[in-house]
Amino acid sequence: MIKIAHRGVSAQAPENTRAAFEKMLPLDITWLETDIDITSDGQLVLIHDASVNRTSNGNGKVNRNTLQGLQKLDFGEWFSPVYQGQQIVTLDWLIDFVNLHQLNVNFELKTDVQGEQQNFYLMRIHKAFLRLNPNCQIIVSSFNVPLLKKFHALMPKVATGLLVDGPITDSHLEQAQAVDAAYIHPDVSFLTQEQARILMNKGFKLNVWTVNDPKTMARLNEWGINAAFYRFPRRRNGLNNRFFVVKL
Repeated sequence: MIKIAHRGVSAQAPENTRAAFEKMLPLDITWLETDIDITSDGQLVLIHDASVNRTSNGNGKVNRNTLQGLQKLDFGEWFSPVYQGQQIVTLDWLIDFVNLHQLNVNFELKTDVQGEQQNFYLMRIHKAFLRLNPNCQIIVSSFNVPLLKKFHALMPKVATGLLVDGPITDSHLEQAQAVDAAYIHPDVSFLTQEQARILMNKGFKLNVWTVNDPKTMARLNEWGINAAFYRFPRRRNGLNNRFFVVKL
C-alpha cells in the first residue's frame, strides 16, 4: 500500500504547517494530504477547519480573514512551544515545496464559500495547479459532491476521490460515478472485505482513512487496498517500507 502523510507529519508537528510537511523528507514519505480553503481576499491557504480556533492562537472563520491577518496568528504553539511562530501555509508555498522535492499530493477541497465565491475558489485552484510539476501525481478529494463535480468539470484530467464518512451505500457509488471518481476514500471503521472487493471490482481504487494499529494495516494490505492515511509516519512498521497510514 502507498503511504500518505495526513496534513503532513501531523503526529509530530502541528498539522498543515511547514514543519509538518518538512518532517516528511527524512522519513522518505512521498505522498501527503492537505486541505485547501480561501481567505476573504482570495488567497488559498491550507487548513482543515472552517475556523482558526483549534489550530491557532486566534479565532474566527478562515473565509472572513485576510491572508495578512491570518499570517499574524501562531499556528504552532497550540501543538508544542517548540513550534511557536509557525504561520498558516499558502497553496503557492506548498506547490513550490512539492515541485522541489518531487512529492505527490491528495488535496481535499475544504471550504464553506458558496455561489460565485465558490467558483472563484475553484478557478484559483485551477490556476495554482498549472504550476505543478507534470510528474507530480495528485488526487482531489471531497465529501462535498457538488463541489467535487464542479472541480471535475474544470479539470477533468485530474483524478478525483469521493470521501465517505460512515457506511458505504449505493448512493455513494452513484455519487462517485457522477464525478468520474477514480478513488473512493472510505472510513476503515465501516469498510468490510466484501465491500472492498465489490468496489475494487467496479474499478475504484480505495484509499482508507483512520488506521491505528498494525493488525488493521496488515488486513487492509491483504485486501489489496491502494493506500491508507495516518498521522504517525514510520520507516519500519512490521509490514513493508511502502506502507503508511494517516487519519483524516
